[in-house]
Amino acid sequence: MAEKGMLFDHAKCTACRGCQVACKQWNGLPAEETTFFAEKGGYQNPAALSPKTWALVKFYEARIDGRLRWLFRTATCMQCVDPACVKACPVEPVKAMTHNKELGVTYVNRDLCIGCGACNEYCPWSIPQIDEDAGYSTKCTGCVDRQINGLEPACAKACVSGALVFGDYDEIIELAHKAKQRLEAEGRNPRIYGEKELGTGTHKICVMPEPLEYYPDLIKSPKVSEDIGYFHDLLKPMGSLTLTAALVGMVISKVKEIRERPYNSKSDQQKG
Repeated sequence: MAEKGMLFDHAKCTACRGCQVACKQWNGLPAEETTFFAEKGGYQNPAALSPKTWALVKFYEARIDGRLRWLFRTATCMQCVDPACVKACPVEPVKAMTHNKELGVTYVNRDLCIGCGACNEYCPWSIPQIDEDAGYSTKCTGCVDRQINGLEPACAKACVSGALVFGDYDEIIELAHKAKQRLEAEGRNPRIYGEKELGTGTHKICVMPEPLEYYPDLIKSPKVSEDIGYFHDLLKPMGSLTLTAALVGMVISKVKEIRERPYNSKSDQQKG
């Protein structure tokens, strides 16, 4: 089976949220109690991704060339080629965060996940969400259950505007560049996002019709923290059989404390 990818041609998005609904329906995700004008999220509803919402259509109000424009973006897992969430997952020997390299999707094995939050901490976009009640991590699965049965992801199946296109990865890249050329011919200033990000790219390729500055909450230059190795070094003496969410959480807190420590502290100067 050829490596797959998803094109998000955001200029074609009408914010109908069919993809959002289809994701909930296929994955059996419960509804959330929200308000129309989400307090922290603007017009989108709900305000952010959660254990109950794995795909979210985001709204951006922008003034471009003196005109008011609505810009839309489908926020969901980028399905990295080299996923940091898998590297960060402390569960051994079989990772709870599972990477199907053949299809190019990453999903959570709930039977193995301990809900520690390492995947969220090291994901450049903080996509995985911890379901505190269930005790495991949740996120978009790339509809791996549909893909292995020859079906396209539910979100792409539901998209009526052609904004979401699923197919072979090489073809998706080609379509992304054609979309960019189309938008340039229309006088827009498009940007392909996902093809080269993180150095190895992602399987979800976004064609943004305007520069990234118009999408203020989108990470402009996503990076994976370099202390993943140190994080695992701190966990090694504890052994995989003793791992708990609380224990891993304490280690993550320690790593963050060191990461955020000012370089000009006396101890850091001595180490340098």
